[in-house]
Amino acid sequence: MVQSESTGKKSYFTEIFRDENAFSTSIDAILFLILVSISAVILLPSIAADEQYRSASYTSAQLMDICLMNTIMSSTVDEFEYTLKPTDLAGINVNLSENSILENAEKTIFTKEQRHRSFSDLVAEGLVLSLYQTENSTKKTLNPMTKIQRFETEKLIEAHLERTIGQRYNYRFEAHWQPVVGYKVQSDIVIGEEVPETAIKQKARTSLPVRYLVTKERIYDPFNETSIYNAVNSPEPDKELHEMFNSSIEIASVGSAEIITDIVFPYDYLSSLNSTEISVNSEQLACLTGPDDANYSSPVTQSALGCMNYTINDLYGLNITINPEEQSVSLDIVDTVNTVIMDVNTKLIADHIKNYQSDDINQTITLISNATDNSTRYELANTQLDAIYRTANPAGADIVLIIW
Repeated sequence: MVQSESTGKKSYFTEIFRDENAFSTSIDAILFLILVSISAVILLPSIAADEQYRSASYTSAQLMDICLMNTIMSSTVDEFEYTLKPTDLAGINVNLSENSILENAEKTIFTKEQRHRSFSDLVAEGLVLSLYQTENSTKKTLNPMTKIQRFETEKLIEAHLERTIGQRYNYRFEAHWQPVVGYKVQSDIVIGEEVPETAIKQKARTSLPVRYLVTKERIYDPFNETSIYNAVNSPEPDKELHEMFNSSIEIASVGSAEIITDIVFPYDYLSSLNSTEISVNSEQLACLTGPDDANYSSPVTQSALGCMNYTINDLYGLNITINPEEQSVSLDIVDTVNTVIMDVNTKLIADHIKNYQSDDINQTITLISNATDNSTRYELANTQLDAIYRTANPAGADIVLIIW
């Protein structure tokens, strides 16, 4: 019995030593770890190089974006032209006489040619000429006859980008301008696809072919140490200070209104058409056709009258009658319309800035009222007046170039 038990134990341990599965599994695991280590040693330089490649690619794209932006800001275009479309607004036809030597009547009369202008100059001009306003989700162009300029500028820039970077990068070009920050009147030029978050972006600002004629000093006129002291010590300091800020806003709004009014209603040009003795050659007169009973004088005059009618009635909704068959542009009507549009723009812009700056102005008035010395009050007023000036005069347009 005992011997049998001993024999059984011996047999059991013998079977264990004969079982080599455990040793085999351990060897496989060790071999696998060795192979993984070798693979890691082989692949590590490649992984590191891949990261270097990505870094080098990103740096290269940054440099390309900088170079592209520099070409847009400084490179010149030898020839650029676009055709105005006043005939669309005037409701007239521009046709050629049977024996005319002209190839295209509208192009001959209304084409604008420019030479040796930089891309940034054309973009700035395009932003000015393509202003629009948005009301109730409806976009309305302020000067429809100049809309072709923006399309031609977009084509030119797109061709430049395609020629420069080809298929190596995707791109998006944007240019934005608001004559008044946050106001409903604005313009933009956008070329390219939607942008991923990882895209590389370059920004620049360009000046515009318009002038803001109101100086800072004029905006500051309602404020001096004496006027501030008198307002703070008056029976209604908040009311007095609000009226002073409103006066400054109205002064600032005049500068912005002058810019917008001149774009939608070019007073100097229209005033020059008040004479019936406009120099129009026979070829141009032969180009103009219309209803048999129409008494037309020249394409230039009729186009000007049509554009005035659009601005007065369609854009601003003013109750002023323009006769499209007049022989000349009356100086009286030009003066009247210019004054009315200027007043409307000034009021709209002033109302916008008052609302836009309302919270900041209220806070500034509280700080001025609580200040203990007049020097601090004057500095607080100056800070707020600077903000009003920057709102009414952003002084340039933003250009953004993005590649990825």
